[in-house]
Amino acid sequence: MRVLALTSSLPAEGKSTTSLCLARSSALAGQSTIVVDCDVRRRGLELILKERPTVGLLEVLSGQSPLEDAVFVDQPSGAHVLPVVGAKFTPREVFNTQAFADLLAKLRSQYQQVILDCPPVLAVADTRVIAKQADGVIFLVRWQKTPARAARLALDGLQSVGARVIGVALTQVNLKAQAAYGYGDSGYYYRSYADYYNAA
Repeated sequence: MRVLALTSSLPAEGKSTTSLCLARSSALAGQSTIVVDCDVRRRGLELILKERPTVGLLEVLSGQSPLEDAVFVDQPSGAHVLPVVGAKFTPREVFNTQAFADLLAKLRSQYQQVILDCPPVLAVADTRVIAKQADGVIFLVRWQKTPARAARLALDGLQSVGARVIGVALTQVNLKAQAAYGYGDSGYYYRSYADYYNAA
């Protein structure tokens, strides 16, 4: 599972945050890691990191910039980031190209972990193209927000192109609210361990 794609059914379900956290965890564990922003419309990683790069993924794919000039280092972790920068023109075909396949092959050879931060499945057809080129897909579902039907449609779309969905992650969980719901899950014990994490 060297190349992982992270996606969800709808916008605002935590894809960029989760991608960055996974990349940081991987880098801090000693793996050479890069996270690639594949959402050419929203540029989620750039907004989270508050970086203002001048070149990124589109410039690399078009041959305007070498990969080395487009990648920057996330200082807290040492993970590498390939962003998307604001472009006046976005080609219609970005990911279903030989240039993207060649880039993935290069990243596979240079990094132990490649994380692809993808747009939502139901909003953008690009995601299915990207997902089938990854070794595995992690599908994100936002707690108490993602409609079950939307999640099912998105999963069906991924499976229809042969993407390998290896797991589902529940995002943006309110642990206090979850603790009030029921018994038998970790949320039930929230009050017991909340103070542990808040201790000085």
